[in-house]
Amino acid sequence: MNRKVSVIILASFLAIVVFIISTKLQKEMVDFVPTIKCLTVTEDVEEYSSISEFNVKVVEMPIEIVGNIRIVQNVNDIDNLYLKSKLYKGQILVYDQFDTADNLTIINGEEGKEKISIKIKEPENGTSYILKKGSHVNVYATISNEYATSDTFSDFEKQSVGSSEYGYSVFKILDNVKILGCFDENGEDIEKSSEKSIDTVLISVLPQEAYKINLIRELASFNITEL
Repeated sequence: MNRKVSVIILASFLAIVVFIISTKLQKEMVDFVPTIKCLTVTEDVEEYSSISEFNVKVVEMPIEIVGNIRIVQNVNDIDNLYLKSKLYKGQILVYDQFDTADNLTIINGEEGKEKISIKIKEPENGTSYILKKGSHVNVYATISNEYATSDTFSDFEKQSVGSSEYGYSVFKILDNVKILGCFDENGEDIEKSSEKSIDTVLISVLPQEAYKINLIRELASFNITEL
């Protein structure tokens, strides 16, 4: 009799345990939310920047939150792509946020140098209509002799024409520099513009060269010769 009681008690206990476990499993199944792996940025990332493994982390997000958005799940998939706009810490990476450097007109300069624009549109300034991105050029500045004797130009090779009062001087200010981009008067890339007349070129120069060009910008007219 005692044995039967023990068996009944044990069976009842097991039944209770099974009931509790099954109830818990059912609850977990009801509460289950499917997730998907996403990449988020660990810091603010500026517009036109690229993303690397060093500024992202993997998080699990509920699928219903992500919806039909094409999320980035592998940072290698966005190699050589750049942000269209700034991202803030914690934002999820989405493919629509990225594009190529060409499409975004991103121009990379040389390490240790600054990008600077020079206006060269006027015909008398020697604009070459065959100039293009990647051309190597010399840059000259033409300045009234009234200003050409200042210390700003002491380091430049100079050719003077006319009198000291009414003449002008031509200085070679840059030698064998690479054109990073050519633009029309509206700032559009010449390669993408219907207006093919070059207004401005973008070049990469040393900081001290950029400083001197900015000093004479209002006084000089610039012309360019292709190498």
